[in-house]
Amino acid sequence: MPAPLRVSQDELIAAIRRIAEHDGIDAVTMSSVASAVGMRTPSLYKRAAHRHDLLRLAADDAARELVAGLAGIPEPDGDPGEVLARLARALRAFAATAPRISALLFAAPSEEAAPSPSASEPLLRLLLAAVEAASPGDPLPAARTLTAWIFGFSTMEQAGAFRLGGDVDDAFEFGLDAVLRAIGVRGS
Repeated sequence: MPAPLRVSQDELIAAIRRIAEHDGIDAVTMSSVASAVGMRTPSLYKRAAHRHDLLRLAADDAARELVAGLAGIPEPDGDPGEVLARLARALRAFAATAPRISALLFAAPSEEAAPSPSASEPLLRLLLAAVEAASPGDPLPAARTLTAWIFGFSTMEQAGAFRLGGDVDDAFEFGLDAVLRAIGVRGS
C-alpha cells in the first residue's frame, strides 16, 4: 500500500486560493481541493470538516497577507488622513490582486468561512487605530463606513461595473476624499 501523500498547509492554502480566484468561491469544494493537491477527498476531511473550513484557511491567509502589506505603508508626517488614504488604496490594490479571496474578508458566505478572530483582529486593530487618529469620536462607525465604501467600490471595479467612461482611478480618489470628509477626517 503506497504511503499517503503529504500536503503542507501552505500547499493546501495555495490550492484553495487558486481555485477560488480562477473558478470562484463556489468552486472551492472538498473534492476540488483534494484533487488539486493530489489527495483523495476522504483524506482531506482529516484537515477540514467542510468546505467553509477550507475557505477560512484562505481567508486567514489573506488577512495575514493584507496586514503584512499594510504594515509596510510608510506613515506621512503629521497627516493621519493621508494614512487612511494610503490604507484605502492598499485595500483596493489587494482586492485587485485577489478579488474573490478578498471578498471573504468582508462578505464571507458564512461565519465559518470568514477569517478567524485571531487573523482578522490585527487588521481591525490597524484600521481602527488609523481612523481614531484621523477622525473625532468613536472610530467604529467611521471604520465601518470607510471599509464598506472601499469594498463596494473594489467589488464593482472588479466586476467591470464602471461602464460610463471616465477614469476609474480619479473616481476612486473622488469617492475616497468624499468618504474621508464624511467621517470627519481632520486635515493636516
